[in-house]
Order: sequence, then structure tokens, then C-alpha cells
Amino acid sequence: MLELARETDFEAIRRLSVQIHDLHAGWRPDLYYHSEEPYSKEYFLEDVQNRLVYTAKLAGVVVGYVVLSVIEKGGPGTVEYKAMKLDSICVDESARGQGIGKAIIADVRALARAFGCREMILGVHPENDDAVVFYQKCGFTIRTINMEMKV
Repeated sequence: MLELARETDFEAIRRLSVQIHDLHAGWRPDLYYHSEEPYSKEYFLEDVQNRLVYTAKLAGVVVGYVVLSVIEKGGPGTVEYKAMKLDSICVDESARGQGIGKAIIADVRALARAFGCREMILGVHPENDDAVVFYQKCGFTIRTINMEMKV
């Protein structure tokens, strides 16, 4: 289902990125504010050039996207390995529940294997109950819990 994004996909991906960004702004207004371009064209074009952004299309229309990165893990006292990080993922609100997200995750898993990664990682806001359940159904497990305290 996934294909490398092209420059001409920007407007569709920008629209989807607003859907996701507005959720984040609702959960964490101390960190996020509404933006019509949370994924700027500059960053998008750089990600396209670096082959990091992929689209999911139905009948030629972008209904989802994912931004990926391969990161090196490990250091003193820990095992070194590569991980595929899902930096951003979205399925259009109107297209959810059709298996598109599962197909994206399956394709990312295949890419991760091809890149020699041993795991896939992502972050999700705990308020995003639907996403947490979805990721768990796909096989993700909670690995760490990040905590913060206001000062």
C-alpha cells in the first residue's frame, strides 16, 4: 500500500497533518498550537528527498501517510541495533476503520526488516485511546513511560 511520497503529495499530506496536529494541540496546548502547516513544505521536501515520507492511497487519493527514520540504538552497557521510528503517522478521519492503518503498519514492518532494523518504535499520547488500542492490536507494546513535572 505504501509508496514513496512525491512533491505533488504535499497538499494532501499537509491537510492530514493538520488533523493530527489539532488533536495534539487539544491534549497539550502548552506545547502545540493550531497551525495550517504543522508539517512545513520545507521539511516535507527534505523528507521526500531523503526518502523518509510515504503515502497510502485509495483510487489515487492520499488517505494516509507515515514519516519514518532509522535510528541507531545502544551505547555503553547496552546492545547496539537499528530501530525504525514512526515519527508521524495518519489515516484520514474519513477513511479510518477500513484496514488502511493496518496495511501501513505491515508495509512499515517490511521496510524495517529491509533496513535491518530489529524493532519499530513510536510515541503516542496517552489521551489518544483509539490509537493506543490500534497500535496494541498491531503488536506494539508499551516499552517505556515518559513522565514530566512542571516547574
